[in-house]
Amino acid sequence: MAQMRGWLIDADYVTKNGKAVVRLWCKDDAGRDVVILDPNFEPYFYAIGKRSTDDIMDVRATRYDETIQPKKVEKVKKKDFGTEIEVFKITVAHPQHVPSLREAIGNLGLDVREADIPFAVRYIIDRELSPLDGIVAEGESIDVDYAEAGFEAREIRYQKRDENPELHLMAFDCEMMNPRGVPNPERDPIIIISIAPSKGDVKLLTMEKDDASLLGEFVKFVKDFDPDVICGYNSDNFDWPYLLHRAKVHDIRLNIGRDGTAPRLQQGALNKVSVVGRPNVDLYRVVGRDLGDIKIKTLEDVAEFLDVMKKSERTNIPAAEIYKYWDDPEKRKTLLEYAKDDVMSTLGIAKKLLPLQYEFARMTRQPLDEVSKMGRGRQVESLLCAEAHKIGELVPSKGREAGETYVGGFVLEPKKGIHENVACLDFSSMYPSIMISFNISPDTVTDEDGYEAPEVGYRFRKKPDGFFKRILQELVSKRSALKRELETLRKNTHEYQLLDIRQQAIKILTNAFYGYTGWTPARWYRRECAEATAAWGRHFIKQAIKRAEEMGLEVIYGDTDSLFVKTGDDQLMKKAKELADVMSKELPLELDIERVYDVIFFTEKKKRYAGLTSDGELIIKGLEVRRGDWCALAKEIQADVVRTILQERNPSKAVQLVQDTVSRVREGKIPLEKLVIHKTLTKKISSYESMQAHVRAAKRAKVPIEVGAKIAYVIVKGLGSIGDRAYPINMFSRYENGYLFGDDKRYEIDADYYINNQIVPATSRILHYFGYSDAELKGKPKQATFDLY
Repeated sequence: MAQMRGWLIDADYVTKNGKAVVRLWCKDDAGRDVVILDPNFEPYFYAIGKRSTDDIMDVRATRYDETIQPKKVEKVKKKDFGTEIEVFKITVAHPQHVPSLREAIGNLGLDVREADIPFAVRYIIDRELSPLDGIVAEGESIDVDYAEAGFEAREIRYQKRDENPELHLMAFDCEMMNPRGVPNPERDPIIIISIAPSKGDVKLLTMEKDDASLLGEFVKFVKDFDPDVICGYNSDNFDWPYLLHRAKVHDIRLNIGRDGTAPRLQQGALNKVSVVGRPNVDLYRVVGRDLGDIKIKTLEDVAEFLDVMKKSERTNIPAAEIYKYWDDPEKRKTLLEYAKDDVMSTLGIAKKLLPLQYEFARMTRQPLDEVSKMGRGRQVESLLCAEAHKIGELVPSKGREAGETYVGGFVLEPKKGIHENVACLDFSSMYPSIMISFNISPDTVTDEDGYEAPEVGYRFRKKPDGFFKRILQELVSKRSALKRELETLRKNTHEYQLLDIRQQAIKILTNAFYGYTGWTPARWYRRECAEATAAWGRHFIKQAIKRAEEMGLEVIYGDTDSLFVKTGDDQLMKKAKELADVMSKELPLELDIERVYDVIFFTEKKKRYAGLTSDGELIIKGLEVRRGDWCALAKEIQADVVRTILQERNPSKAVQLVQDTVSRVREGKIPLEKLVIHKTLTKKISSYESMQAHVRAAKRAKVPIEVGAKIAYVIVKGLGSIGDRAYPINMFSRYENGYLFGDDKRYEIDADYYINNQIVPATSRILHYFGYSDAELKGKPKQATFDLY
């Protein structure tokens, strides 16, 4: 008997002689690609209800022309929301029999459970394996023609690894011919496929006579390089469907899967593409979920945000003119540099974001490509499904799709204006701590004596510990241990970075538990849990505010789990620390001083403030400079105004900055890129009832516009509404002194729109507090002093 030790990269199954055989795609410790086959795992699901095993065994269903039935039915003990019950475990002959038999058995009046867990994921959970972590297999070596080594396993077990696997990454990006505007995969060829491997140089594959040979080169490169992970940016919705369609036009098989199969495209509102043995990660989806701080999620903006490549250092060309650059031998060199920068940016983003995705895969027991595409709620749910199996807890059926609302965290309205010497105190991990302290879990809701939530009155039993409490305690304990270990390491070391990513993943999923319980599609949806957690949160923040005032602190703002305080003397830090110590002892929560501001400015609305910390850091929350539907000019001038007021305490100088900007807009001296507005297309253009500006612009676009894409547009002078005058930036060939040129026409930037709808609104909500009107921001300033507030 031989043994294989290595890393689990991916999992699927194939059918041999009518039986499902699990395939585990691995990399052994020698760096070889290994496929492990396990023919001994059978698909199953559960059912609850008052029927006999014979009743279920007698069930028949039709799948295509085949009559199918359960293979085996047995009674087993499981827990359902913590209560032990007897259920039917129904084993079937093939995973593809499950949907039909699930429906037929459900027609008996039984409650069917766990029939929608994918077979390969079911295997990973049952065998307690973790993708992107260690695996040990014992069995017989076998010959396979699609891996360096094959293995038929008799025993498979998990082996914890402290490192990340050294995987071969491959980023790719495509450029298409587009003489008619939006490229059509039926007629317009792919002209460049740029590929950036994690080891080696960027490869630019270019079209010769047609793109049939280009597609062949792409397949050959993938096979030769043999990537473990493939990455693109918005590739599931654009690059992959286009590649597959062009392959179909030329009758070519894109057989780049490790077993020689083509990528599989599942179409929907958001497409999903899978490649056998090579997890396919669409980084655009990852960015959309994990990088909330960046509002404009173009490849260029994300690359700059992550310090991968500055926009000023990359090659830029108008997307609508790609075909012109291709047709011009001189310009083609620029196009190739553009394609190279795109794919290098994609690889750089992958290297930054994939380590966190590896950790999510380990925690949730989901393959990398699956977990990278999941929303946060589904990630939490996958973690819960894996943990439920460990303790014999049945996974509930999927929840409802309709949403319900409930009261969230408490907000103490901010005291608007300027404040100096302010401390921000924060309850760390408030909601997870509350759920642990009061045993809040879907299986602990009770009408009997227990912990009773303030305001809402829901009760939760004190003993035994609930399903969620056990999981949260374990996660919190792991994170605490990691943080203690981090304190002993230098920040620039590889070990520190690895552990920091692990504690981040735990923090993200732990903090999502509360929201998950109030998410109606959730399997473990319990509104009582969400409402009670929020109610305790409101109760504790109010207690902290009351105690702060008793201690002589002025509370100028409070929101959910944090409060901002100041004093009229030099005792701020002493009193803030005393408050933190007292509340941490009185409450089942830890209150910490998060940061201290030399000066901070609040508007009249919650979650909107800007401050300068004692370390010189400028913090801006909730103001327009952080929104994506304002042009860059509006964001920049507001940031300049904030900085001038906070750092120089000079409102009149800030007003002068606004007036100077207004003059430059009128004179056409603002660079075009600073006037572009970006807004997301959240559904298909045809689904919009009202034609908003970005939707009108999208209809005029000359490049593919997919759901989830950011529309880049400007507003020009003319008749009609703002939407009537919204034009996509890609339809213009040049810009000079406030005029745009395209389609043999000249368009003038609407200076009044940018002044009245962008610059002034972005700055007036700050400068109004110093006595300046909108009219004054456009004209002669009046003097105001910092002493107004």
